[in-house]
Amino acid sequence: MITRLAAVFAGASLFLIASTLPVQAASYWRMSIFANYVGVGADRHWVEVCDKEADGVGVSGTFYFSSGSPVKVGDGNGSAAGCGNRTFSGTVIGVEACWNGADIVCDYRSVPS
Repeated sequence: MITRLAAVFAGASLFLIASTLPVQAASYWRMSIFANYVGVGADRHWVEVCDKEADGVGVSGTFYFSSGSPVKVGDGNGSAAGCGNRTFSGTVIGVEACWNGADIVCDYRSVPS
């Protein structure tokens, strides 16, 4: 009886903890370029670019908007802790993520609305 009661309390505790955590998929969209990534917040105004590889190769993201010119954002500190981020007034509709090595590798994706 005690083990059953402990299991019920443990399950209820896990449910309470899980229900208070933010839902990543609903608040943030991300695409990878090798081990690096670019991301767009749920508001589609906040963006980030993260270089996660200590390989001496930079990563950048070019963000496209519903109106206006695209803007390029990089991770200024390379693979050190922290990412490059900006907030724009325009709505991000697409991202081109680039790995800027000897051979530049880029991938474009539309940001889901």
